[in-house]
Amino acid sequence: MSYGNANDFGVADLHMHTTVSDGTMSPQAVVNEVIIQNMLALKAGGGKIIDIIAVTDHDAIEGATTAIEYLHDHYDETKLEIIIGAEISSRDGHILALDIKRNIPKDMNAEDTVDAIHDGGGIAIAAHPFAYIPFMKGLKGISRLIYDERVGPKLDAIEIRNANPTETVNNFLTQFINSRNFNKPVCGGSDSHFQSAVGKAYTIFPGKSKNDLFSAIREGKTRAHGFVYGLPALYSYVRDRLRWKHFCLEDPLHRVYHDW
Repeated sequence: MSYGNANDFGVADLHMHTTVSDGTMSPQAVVNEVIIQNMLALKAGGGKIIDIIAVTDHDAIEGATTAIEYLHDHYDETKLEIIIGAEISSRDGHILALDIKRNIPKDMNAEDTVDAIHDGGGIAIAAHPFAYIPFMKGLKGISRLIYDERVGPKLDAIEIRNANPTETVNNFLTQFINSRNFNKPVCGGSDSHFQSAVGKAYTIFPGKSKNDLFSAIREGKTRAHGFVYGLPALYSYVRDRLRWKHFCLEDPLHRVYHDW
């Protein structure tokens, strides 16, 4: 698929976390980081401009709603759009829910989770389908259920590009399996939990707006791009998360956002 002129397509990071779940950046800091990246790209006379982000905290839309409020109060909203989303922890693995209006219950099976997302008018995407690390609760995909006739046909897209270094091989595996078997629409997202990961993986689509993006997903006109971040960045994330955890333990007011 060719997009023609670069001005004819948009860029979206569809998988981002904040301190509302297990990220190290507040929703406000995430917005600031994207705005700054865009300003630097414009100043340099080119580069990637992020048109849309989806804030997808684990089982919570509050990070996204807070980010939207902050964007509205402090910036020109024509410069960035924010999708209300969440990464839902189904019993079978994680599923991204985009454009939802309320929280989706966790711990349902994958089929019921996708149905609940659709019932709320949202888009259901299989997040890092083949990721599984026992000691990392935040990184579990639905795996072979993308083949299951009860689940696969209901998914709106599959994440084939995720910036976590654990997905170096899984990204290509997922892309290969999808292209060979069912050719679902694809997307990419940074799965960012810290500053330097923001925008590392992303989705390209014809148009610029959220509505353009949603239409492109449904019509299979999206592409996934970007790359995984390296070990130094992973070290920074672990360091920052430990600092944030220590801060929250010292300040009970922040515990409302966490289940450490």
